[in-house]
Amino acid sequence: MAELIYDEVQLFGVCLLLGMRLAFFYDIVRIVRLFIRHKDWIIDIEDLVFWLFTAWQVFETLFRYNRGALRAYAFLGMFLGVLVYMLTISRLLLKLAQMIVPYWKKILHFCSKPLGSFRRYIRKMLKNVSSQVKMAMKSR
Repeated sequence: MAELIYDEVQLFGVCLLLGMRLAFFYDIVRIVRLFIRHKDWIIDIEDLVFWLFTAWQVFETLFRYNRGALRAYAFLGMFLGVLVYMLTISRLLLKLAQMIVPYWKKILHFCSKPLGSFRRYIRKMLKNVSSQVKMAMKSR
């Protein structure tokens, strides 16, 4: 009997950690959205991929630790894991990311100037090569 209770407590703890891990992965998605602007349809695809990943992780965890049986305390553990993470670590992580974003954008802007010049130079060279190839083809 004690072994059965130990297995249930272990499943609850694993689900608690799973909830925290899934919330952390979603924070990574949120931080990437802060750093890089996304169109709405790309955000929809990111969310779909996240939720498919979440479903797979929940299924795999329940299958591995509980032979696929659905238990209310497992879902309670996941919910509490997400809640604890969001009220503690997530707030700190997102505040840190929001503090870094302006500096990140300045660095990207500084690096994009030389890259833009290089891209214009390559485009100009390709146009010249293209016009020379067209002239060579016409003179045949």
